[in-house]
Amino acid sequence: MIRLAIVIPYYKIDFFEQTIRSVALQSNKDFVLYIGNDASPDNPVPVIERYFEKKNYRYFKYKENLGGKNLALQWERILENVKEEWFQILGDDDLIPENFVEAFYRSIPEMNKKKEKAVKFVHEWIDEDNTSLQKFDYATESLDAVDFIIKKYRDLVKSSLSENIFRTEMYRRYGFDKLPLAWGSDDLALLTFSGFGKIFYNRSATVQVRISSSSISGSEKMDVEKKDAYNVFRKNLILKYAKRFPHDFIKEVMNDYLTYCHMNRQKASFRIIFAYSGKFEMMPLLKMLKKIYYINKMSLR
Repeated sequence: MIRLAIVIPYYKIDFFEQTIRSVALQSNKDFVLYIGNDASPDNPVPVIERYFEKKNYRYFKYKENLGGKNLALQWERILENVKEEWFQILGDDDLIPENFVEAFYRSIPEMNKKKEKAVKFVHEWIDEDNTSLQKFDYATESLDAVDFIIKKYRDLVKSSLSENIFRTEMYRRYGFDKLPLAWGSDDLALLTFSGFGKIFYNRSATVQVRISSSSISGSEKMDVEKKDAYNVFRKNLILKYAKRFPHDFIKEVMNDYLTYCHMNRQKASFRIIFAYSGKFEMMPLLKMLKKIYYINKMSLR
């Protein structure tokens, strides 16, 4: 029985053939391939048909570009069609090894035993020439989602979207957080789709994630936008998930959020106080209220 969907949100043709080839070369063919064309100027069908017969993939050509507004909207548009129990969202320039699908199926019995709802693979950054930049292997069988997000925030670990497989039912329950550029949406997906619990860490296959000038992650031109987007991530983390994290960590995120708003003359949300107000004493709360008021006053000048 096919239990896995491989979902490719397509827009860029640059490295797409390498991505498709990596999917076609899977030793285990028990997956359904979904490709969503996000109103790209480049037709991917000739490339797809070099490797897959029409009956072996699902192709959706959309007239409206959603990825330009928010990548998560494009992901969700394709996921509406997915019927399989598990899914991977594979970047249109990323690569999976030949044993990726096989390694996933081998991990299911252990995941079911431990009631884990997400799996993360070892991943490796590559450049435009497929040269390895850095490999990330955390030498463990299981990751704690909350702890992993804390470490990611503190730049102690790295993570992206392509090296994860999620349960479809968990996605249906939570959906993706719609952050600008989807910058941090993959991190919050790890948190929620895992049920705020354990993540199975599969070390038997390595996903290659491309860092290039044509990608958001590799584009220096978008640095300001990415920093702004990450501050929205901080706000979402505080407002929606603060109670899942240790108090000291949320204080750290709050301070970073307010500092960024102050330094960049951006309006800060008063709502962050109420998200974790039960943990603060009155005087610190009043000081924070005063700080937010000052930040917002400065942002208007």
